[in-house]
Amino acid sequence: MINASIMDGSGSKVTATVTSIGQVVTAPYAYDEVVSGILDVDNTAVNFFGPKTGKQFVLTTILLNANKSVSTDCIVDIYEATTDVTATITKSILSIEMLKNTSRDITGLNLLITEGRYINGKTDDDDVFVTLMGYYIPNVD
Repeated sequence: MINASIMDGSGSKVTATVTSIGQVVTAPYAYDEVVSGILDVDNTAVNFFGPKTGKQFVLTTILLNANKSVSTDCIVDIYEATTDVTATITKSILSIEMLKNTSRDITGLNLLITEGRYINGKTDDDDVFVTLMGYYIPNVD
């Protein structure tokens, strides 16, 4: 038998865990942060997450619910922006049509947000309830 270890590259000598049946344990870097908001004014930005010094955000989940106030359908944009109040899309994360009284759950994402950017949302109708989940990691080089 040969003993081996999988260690991080920073020199801290933190090793990966292996279960009793030989599975290498992997997990997300951190627990999700959760922010909810309502897109209730036409073409008006709602901010969900902002930049943090030395960190980048990883988006893992988008939950959408278009309620009975939506005319018949609407376009929902989730996007990267340069400020928390701008409706100008710097980089689109999701642009999707939502019908009145419908929901969309988009899970299992692993989307790295550009360093220094905000995550905003907007719609061309009202009301769309939005929940975003994810976590911050050290900046990726």
